[in-house]
Amino acid sequence: MNFGKKQISVVMCVKNRENEIERALKSVKKQKGVLEIIIVDGNSTDRTIEIARRYADKIYSDKGKGLAFARQLGAEKARGEYIAYIDSDTELPKDDLLIRMIEEMEKHGWVAIHAQLVNPRKNKTLWEYCEDMHLETRFNKPGERKYIGTIVCIVKRDIVLKYHFDPFMKYAAEDTEFWSRVGQEHKFGISRHVAFHYHRASFNDFVKQRIWYGKGNARAIAKHNAWKLLFVPLGIMAYGIFQALRCRKCIKCIPYYLVWGIALLYGTITGLVEVWGER
Repeated sequence: MNFGKKQISVVMCVKNRENEIERALKSVKKQKGVLEIIIVDGNSTDRTIEIARRYADKIYSDKGKGLAFARQLGAEKARGEYIAYIDSDTELPKDDLLIRMIEEMEKHGWVAIHAQLVNPRKNKTLWEYCEDMHLETRFNKPGERKYIGTIVCIVKRDIVLKYHFDPFMKYAAEDTEFWSRVGQEHKFGISRHVAFHYHRASFNDFVKQRIWYGKGNARAIAKHNAWKLLFVPLGIMAYGIFQALRCRKCIKCIPYYLVWGIALLYGTITGLVEVWGER
């Protein structure tokens, strides 16, 4: 594949990420093959936009319409053949990472690819350690998948324009819902290449994130009438206990999975109440 011409549009969707966005943007700026860096901001009230202006080619606002709207807006404003969705809590360790991922994606005939994720911090909290264990056992395995995320992900732009991220999915799970539709006709998977991801380090941040996931889960339930998703929190807790019994170094992750399940369930319930209120 000839990468003489730049063809990757990086889209970063952010909100109040002043403490981490510069690290991510610095690593993106070094990437080969990047045509442009697009920031879609979710009404930040800190210095996020001030920092982003030093690196971004285009900055837009999602006007508070949520993550799925932001992802779609970024793709529609992009000019590259490929969209690289890069989260602000990541870092790309090699300057040819995105190009290598595209080469791998094209080799397999996929329409999208996601990097493996590793936390580079040395002194990790319990929540970071357990997130690493979860990624190691459930995510960081190269190959075709039914679902991938959008943390460090490359997808062909025409796929996003065809299938669209649904603005109804304004919280997390917007990507899972998107891939569930794309996967009916196309293939995608996990790369053999690695990117850095700085996980939520504190109990409070971890809980807030999982509640946010739960609200996204609620919208998936409402959109697809998928009430079986109500059992996902219980499945996560059961999986955590199962892992602890079969994996010695996973024993201390039982609280991680229990908190995850409880917070996810709370987010799902409050999210369903929110959806019913909108109707």
